[in-house]
Amino acid sequence: MKYLLYIAFLLVSIGGYSQQWRDSLNAARDAYAKQEYGKALKLYQSAQKNAPEGIDLSKEMGQSAYKDLKYNEAEKIYQQYAESDKTTTEKAKTYHNLGNSLMQQKKYSEAIEAYKESLRNNPANDKTRHNLTEAMRKLQEQKNNQQNQNKNNQQNQNNQQNQNNQQNQNQNNQQQNQQQNKQQNNNSNGHQQQNTSPTSSKLQDKAVEKKLDDLMKQDAATKRKMGGSKTSGGTTKTGKNW
Repeated sequence: MKYLLYIAFLLVSIGGYSQQWRDSLNAARDAYAKQEYGKALKLYQSAQKNAPEGIDLSKEMGQSAYKDLKYNEAEKIYQQYAESDKTTTEKAKTYHNLGNSLMQQKKYSEAIEAYKESLRNNPANDKTRHNLTEAMRKLQEQKNNQQNQNKNNQQNQNNQQNQNNQQNQNQNNQQQNQQQNKQQNNNSNGHQQQNTSPTSSKLQDKAVEKKLDDLMKQDAATKRKMGGSKTSGGTTKTGKNW
């Protein structure tokens, strides 16, 4: 009796559990139809968590995330479930959607690989082939833009370096001119002092006058001595009695 009650309770629980994930799934699909993609994603995630084994809602979750512009989350969902797909058709669709999510994030190299993997599973898909071509074009464009940006950055650095060098040169020239002007002013002031100093001129004049006066005195003294010597000699000569 107890065993039968346990079985009955288990069946009821399973039925309620099954009904719960189905309700979440129906609500998720209803929200998606109403373009309430964020709400739909949460409901899909809840339904997947409670779904029986073997139920895979990854594509619907990924599509909801993609429509809600959550490209990074969509990428993770598709990447997670890509290997679990059992048929080549399912794998092709998952990798195609993965490539689209990567394209929206401008991850062009990774998108190219995703599209290639999709084409390996379904070579006849023209949409995937078109997206692959677009991804390759975008990648080349991205590389060209990066090269141009690097070139512009290098040119700006060179221009800035040239401006700095020119400023330094101008400063050096200005300093040299200031030093030369200062030296010229010093030389000019020194000459003016030598030419116009009255004290220096007076001292030089006095020294010359004193020197001349001393020479005149010495000359007069010499003449007196010479005159005295001549007078004394004549008296002796004329006074002698022959």
